[in-house]
Amino acid sequence: MDDNNTYEEEAREKWGDTEAYKQSQERVKKMSKEELAQAAADADRIMLEIAEYMKEGLPPESEKVQSLIARHYHHLRTFYEPNLQIYRGLADMYVSDERFRSHYEKIGKGLAEFIQSAMVAYCNTMEA
Repeated sequence: MDDNNTYEEEAREKWGDTEAYKQSQERVKKMSKEELAQAAADADRIMLEIAEYMKEGLPPESEKVQSLIARHYHHLRTFYEPNLQIYRGLADMYVSDERFRSHYEKIGKGLAEFIQSAMVAYCNTMEA
């Protein structure tokens, strides 16, 4: 079993009964390979821009970082309709799941925690 199948099985076990998982399955099924590649490229571009702001020393709560986090939140609509609870869980997963952490750390040292902080700040602002 390759990694992709392992991740799909894990996702189905964790979130298979959720509306977000069902939406994601339906939306991905309707997307072409090119559309999926574009969605991945868009997400990568957002993360690279966030990493640049982090390297410049901007705090996670800064207007520029929060603007990108808002884009990230809305980009999730490519796959499912997010809510703040799901987004907080995703933020936590970015640091607690070694696969996510490793991915972001390759982009920039400390990026996983930075993104988590920025995502939590976004949720706090949206809830206020």
